[in-house]
Amino acid sequence: MRLVRVGVAGVSVKVGDFEGNGARLRAVIEEAGGAGCHLLVTPELGLSGYSLEDRVWWPDVARRSWDALQRLAESCRGISAFVGLPVHHDAMMYNAAAFLHEGAVQGLVLKRYLPTYSIFYEGRNWTAWDEGVTEINGTPAGDLVFRLPYGVISAEICEDLWANRAPAMNRVLAGAEVICNLSASPFVPRKNVQRRRLVLSSAESLACVYAYANLLGLDNSRLVFDGGGFIATPNGIVVEGAILSKAYWALATGVVDLDEVARARAENSTWRQAAARKDAAREVLRIDLRGSAWKPAPVSAFAAQLPESLFVPEPPGKGPVVEAEEYLDELFDALVLGLRDYFEKVGAFDRYLVALSGGRDSALCLLLAVHAAKALNGGEDGDRAGDRVASVYLPNDVYSSTATQEAARALAEELGVPFQVVSIAEESEVALRKAVELMGGEERVAPMARQNLQARVRGNMMLNWANSSTGLLLVTSNLSEAAVGYTTTGGDNQGGYSPIANVPKTLVERLLAHVARRDGLKSAEKVLAIPPSAELAPDQQDEADLMPYVVLDDLLFLFARRRMSLPDCWRVLVHRHRAFDPEQLRTWTADFGRLFAFNQWKREQLPVALKVLDLDLDPKTGFRFPVTQSIRDDLDELAAAELDLT
Repeated sequence: MRLVRVGVAGVSVKVGDFEGNGARLRAVIEEAGGAGCHLLVTPELGLSGYSLEDRVWWPDVARRSWDALQRLAESCRGISAFVGLPVHHDAMMYNAAAFLHEGAVQGLVLKRYLPTYSIFYEGRNWTAWDEGVTEINGTPAGDLVFRLPYGVISAEICEDLWANRAPAMNRVLAGAEVICNLSASPFVPRKNVQRRRLVLSSAESLACVYAYANLLGLDNSRLVFDGGGFIATPNGIVVEGAILSKAYWALATGVVDLDEVARARAENSTWRQAAARKDAAREVLRIDLRGSAWKPAPVSAFAAQLPESLFVPEPPGKGPVVEAEEYLDELFDALVLGLRDYFEKVGAFDRYLVALSGGRDSALCLLLAVHAAKALNGGEDGDRAGDRVASVYLPNDVYSSTATQEAARALAEELGVPFQVVSIAEESEVALRKAVELMGGEERVAPMARQNLQARVRGNMMLNWANSSTGLLLVTSNLSEAAVGYTTTGGDNQGGYSPIANVPKTLVERLLAHVARRDGLKSAEKVLAIPPSAELAPDQQDEADLMPYVVLDDLLFLFARRRMSLPDCWRVLVHRHRAFDPEQLRTWTADFGRLFAFNQWKREQLPVALKVLDLDLDPKTGFRFPVTQSIRDDLDELAAAELDLT
């Protein structure tokens, strides 16, 4: 991982107070450096003040700004910063973002778009930079990108973000992985929501890290700037700064993984096609500053920013991204809609069939089926939903518990769904006898085969049930099980449609609990009180067979969605799950890697399934993973990996 700590600062400045503004910017730089920042973004025209109006024409403004900039540059050792100021060149005045690095001014990125609408009159005083490069005060200026030891960065200024042909596009095609926006965007209520949307959209479309900093306070006499700031990656907002702070500057920092940017670009064919056009970035100057050393940001800081659930967006610090309840409602509604439409558009079924186990997965599937049945025929048949869903509990008396049967019955009854109990004990005994006969002795029947034969008995019975009742048999396996092959081929992965195959176990539990709480479903409490178990062996529990689902799902997201190496997955886990011993987490990470790689053959055979999340393991809808492969080197690297607990 290329972990880089980025800071965005809202700073209150005063027009023409070059010494005072410089002192505040220096204080912010020192605070950011003390916080371990590699890169700091400060507001537009922070050295001079934004609301210069016609004072910009006095020659001393550009000269004094430049002098203050050079003094400020001396503070930038061990940290790089973008600072805004006016610069004079060939009788023209330009709005510039100066890049300070290793005690010197390394280049000037110039503003391209000048707003002359609403309260803005920038076209009166400033000249818009067209494209290409020049030299100002002996320093490269124009369209620049900077190659640093940790990656490639560039900048833009305020309105450039709002333009429909943002100059950042050519800069990212020239290699920039971080775009820094220096802004002086005046306050109006809720405007920060609009800025957030633009920043996040730019990070997604440009496949980059986007760092936005805004001016704070009253720099002249009329305009109020609300500060704030955002750091975004293609996967979402990392950190959001406070708005309307009463302090004279406000710093927000976050750790980004630039390898995430590289992966996003490599995997996106549209991005690759754009980058392949060699003329796209011909006017951008690349300045190489890779000679200096850098120490990556700590993994602990990166891990601390991650939400509790990697699958459910949550507020990163201040300001909500997506409210969790809204997210869960939308997810549930999408699953219901897909299940309803599949049923209607295939047109071959009379009812939904669900084999209840008393566990979370089948309970959620039954809930989805009931809601989908209510939505059939545009919702006009809602009062017949109980006739369009049926359920069964298939116990093996040796292992099935009273608790799971009671939980299954209570759920079906509360939802008004027909419920029956059909034992598989006799059929399981016959299957075991035949397995002994086939293997030539009971001792030769593998323990796993003893478990799986029960699931296969159930699978056959459920398929026959579907044949006889013209029913759509729902497969109740989830994404976590698919990832590690915790399903029985010919058993619980058999059926007509798999509605939750794209939902990981921890999200299944959270979604079930949310809908039950929202709808006042009391019977779900019995389901949620029982530890997850396949009930195929004495006292069996899923998490004892595998690992805690919170760990498994984290590994699933980090490895399969973020494409992290197994050693990096382990390092993040150590900081997210401090209740577990690091060596135990290393063992679980290795187990996950082996199981994930070795069970692609099972994923190739899974039934038709709904896709609702970005992370998708279905080879039919986007996940192309080799069936036969070696991960020996990955496991060796994990075994030898060292841990930094700072």
